[in-house]
Amino acid sequence: MLSHRALLSSAVVIAVIALGTTGWILGSRLTQEKTPAGTGIVSVPADMRGPFDLIDHTGRRTTEADFRGEKVLLYFGYTFCPDICPTSLQDMSAAFEALGPDGDKLRPVFITVDPDRDTQAHLADYVELFHERMVGLTGPKERTDAVARDFRVYHSIRTDIDPVDYPVDHSSYTYLMDEDWNLMLVFRHGTSPEVMAAAIKERL
Repeated sequence: MLSHRALLSSAVVIAVIALGTTGWILGSRLTQEKTPAGTGIVSVPADMRGPFDLIDHTGRRTTEADFRGEKVLLYFGYTFCPDICPTSLQDMSAAFEALGPDGDKLRPVFITVDPDRDTQAHLADYVELFHERMVGLTGPKERTDAVARDFRVYHSIRTDIDPVDYPVDHSSYTYLMDEDWNLMLVFRHGTSPEVMAAAIKERL
């Protein structure tokens, strides 16, 4: 049995490998927008919309239609993620802070790729750690898998490493959706909150 520290270290390495792998998998879908090199901003085909029917962290049935009329900053991950997900969600929260009052025009949303462990009650405790307006979404695995697939999110549950405290390989992108649930921009993992906020502000 791996120690907790060893398991977390393995998960970080796996997640980093997954990021590189996903860049290759999505390479044909992602095109650099006309922004300064190295900003971490990419644009994608408009067909990446991912309609869904899930449960939010309060237990309410939620679809993409519930977010019509407001822009959404969307992230896929899992709550037991030791490093990648918390860093991305902290950056998302910092981008909201950088937006100031304009942040009220935007909704942060977290969709789990590990619904068996990320129950509604567990998500309720998790999302409040990052932003008071964040919505956490879970549901039957076939439904979370479907929306992840629509957004070209790579993820693989690694019960071969540990059947209980398993890591999940996954890609790490943050998606900006418009008021009609059309994809506007994608931010790569590691995009600074300042760059993210500036790009969002131009589109509010």
